[in-house]
Amino acid sequence: MKQVLLSHDSKVRMYAVPDEVADHLEEYCLDFAVNWIWKDPEGRKLLRKIGGVEVAVYGAPEFIDYLNRWKFPHQPSVLVGELDWYDYELPEEYAGYPQFHF
Repeated sequence: MKQVLLSHDSKVRMYAVPDEVADHLEEYCLDFAVNWIWKDPEGRKLLRKIGGVEVAVYGAPEFIDYLNRWKFPHQPSVLVGELDWYDYELPEEYAGYPQFHF
């Protein structure tokens, strides 16, 4: 398990995820947001009608649930903690961590 940083218009959260996910974080995040939510019946549960337009409503917790339930059920990802910064203000010490902002 490796640590990654995820955010979605909130303070950054650190999660421990399978190495495969950390090594290809952007690929997994985009597959979740662009494909799975819109094409899989389970993912479509994250869609909402707002102003007559269907939009996806999700963030890091939904992505982690997706990993745990559908991609890596035998290697569950866990929240390590919430950092006291937003993605645009992270200190240099976190520069080497894989990160994604939804």
